[in-house]
Order: sequence, then structure tokens, then C-alpha cells
Amino acid sequence: MSKPFVFKARLKVADLFHHANHVEVFTTALLKRESVDHFLLRVLGFCALSYNEMTFLNQKSDKSMPDVWCENENQDVVLALYASELELEDLARLSKLYEKLIILSIEAEPWFNEISAHLIQFHNISVFSIDRTFIEELKDNLTNSIHWDILIEQNSMSVSDKVGYYQTEVKQLC
Repeated sequence: MSKPFVFKARLKVADLFHHANHVEVFTTALLKRESVDHFLLRVLGFCALSYNEMTFLNQKSDKSMPDVWCENENQDVVLALYASELELEDLARLSKLYEKLIILSIEAEPWFNEISAHLIQFHNISVFSIDRTFIEELKDNLTNSIHWDILIEQNSMSVSDKVGYYQTEVKQLC
């Protein structure tokens, strides 16, 4: 896409893992240099962390901020989520900045297998992988009005919209 694509999001999140139910309503955009895959991971990552009231979605592609983050009462970023596979140098740098660093990616196993031996040195990194089919189904049915019902369970996430029901296993790689 050459232009930002604007979405009105109304997300009903039922997080059974954290015992939270809430609705998130906001406007967001697919940015000029952002892939649809990254955009969807960013929104899904926000949903996964939105049980925390101090969770924020990076709406401006601000490179100095994570894709999604949680703040403490002093407005310090304590948890950072990146919706992409990062280089080892970036992981090392970011793991020093945040108490907890989460990587959410599509079929991250090959990337994870390459770097897993090096992750032993980091105590605060978690890596989660979701299926490409899930993202492709969401992408195929994406409209300007994202009205999703999201169910988060211990090892899975599902989304239902006006068109269908989509589910993925969420694999925690570390």
C-alpha cells in the first residue's frame, strides 16, 4: 500500500488467561512502510496485553518506542512488545532497556532456532509464534471497520468478525 489505510477498531477482548474482559475502541492506520502482517501483529499484540490498563499501541511508527508497551505508574516502559523478528544486537540492546521484552512473530521457529543458543544470556525475553494461515485469513477479510471479538486462552487466540472465525495456536518458544 502506498498510502496509510485508516481503520476504526472496536475490539471486544475476552482474556481467559488474565481473567479480563473489556472493549477497546480506537482509530489506527496501516502506515506507509508497514506491511499488513506487521500491522495485524501489532493489533493482536495490543489485544494480548490490553488486560493491563496502561498498555499503549504505537500509532505513529515511532522507532524509539516498541510496537506495544505497558507503563508503570511513573510512566516508565516496563514491558515492550515487538511484532517482528529482531537481530541479536537489537535483542541485547532492548533487553537492557525494558524489564520484560516480548517478540511476537509469524512462524518464528526458523528465526528462533538460529538465535536460541544466544538467548540464554537474556533473562527477560519471551518469544511467541503464531501461524501464518491465521494472519492470512485475517488479512483476506480486513476492512476499514475492524469489529473483532477476540478470545485469548493459555495457548491460543481466536478472532471472530462478521465474516468468520479464525483461530491460532500461540506457541511460546522461550
